[in-house]
Amino acid sequence: MPEPAVPEPESPVRPPRVPSRGSAGRADRVLPAGQRDHPDGSRDPSLGAELGAERVPVLVLVSADWAAPSRPAPTLLRELSRRWGTSMQCLLVEDPADAVLDRWEIQHLPTWLRFVADDEDGEEIALHGLTPGGEELALDGPWRLTHRRSGALPKHVVDAQLGPEAG
Repeated sequence: MPEPAVPEPESPVRPPRVPSRGSAGRADRVLPAGQRDHPDGSRDPSLGAELGAERVPVLVLVSADWAAPSRPAPTLLRELSRRWGTSMQCLLVEDPADAVLDRWEIQHLPTWLRFVADDEDGEEIALHGLTPGGEELALDGPWRLTHRRSGALPKHVVDAQLGPEAG
């Protein structure tokens, strides 16, 4: 008699991701033109008129749930994302691969990275992460790193030094 199939156990290291309430779908409204994917994998060219020139800054939080100073940072990112609305795009990179840490020379977690679109001096890269709503997102384009801060930071410091008004 064959043994019944046993489902794969959940990972003991990381709980399943559950999108937070209230911010789901936010990233869909602020992506630069041509950045949104359809379920079939194609890009939406009709969005060019709607958001053609809009290239908002991107705040990337590199964090890990196993690093104690990083634990409150994703919550802070979600709160600021709601406050900033469409004036800033936010991405969360949790438990980054070594290649990501090396690429951005990250020594401590959490690390906050602020990027702006820069067609002249920017580097053609894709910023990968999760939106505050828990959706995977990749933003392609010429990006230039403008600000970097490491460690646990209070909300007003992140807002002032890395937010949309932090030129």
